[in-house]
Amino acid sequence: MNLALEIAGVAFVLSMLAVGGAIAIVPELFRIAVENRAWLSAAEFNELFAISQAAPGPSVMILALVGWKVAGPLAGAMAISAFVVPSSVIAVLTFRKLKRSFSPARAKAVQMALGPISCALVASSGVLIARNLEGGILAWGIGAGAALVAALTRAHPLLPLAAGAAVGAALL
Repeated sequence: MNLALEIAGVAFVLSMLAVGGAIAIVPELFRIAVENRAWLSAAEFNELFAISQAAPGPSVMILALVGWKVAGPLAGAMAISAFVVPSSVIAVLTFRKLKRSFSPARAKAVQMALGPISCALVASSGVLIARNLEGGILAWGIGAGAALVAALTRAHPLLPLAAGAAVGAALL
């Protein structure tokens, strides 16, 4: 039970950093779960990350999977709850306060200021996952190509993902 509480505590702290969604905390979760606490190997973490991204639903599933893998289903449920509930309450209360006390222009400026932070955190997640892949420069190239297609075209996000998977399967 102590390990489950420790995982829930980590999830709670990470929820306070999740500007941009759960994907933004992946690098810090990796640092804690793999590098600092050795709960998982890098390969196990990457497998859980892949499952969380492939499965339908929110990216926050990574926390439930890490909790489950490390300390069982209760730890997974505690981790997801510790991540979602407090940050949701804080977000609702904060945005209600913003709506009442800020002008619409100022509230919009605050929201716009969070955009670059969110983008940087999400980009760091991509770099972290790519750094731990076994495909080396080829995997980086496939990822960069998919990111460029997604950024520069109006293609559906699944198209560069599918194309990257096909190229990776053919070449790796």
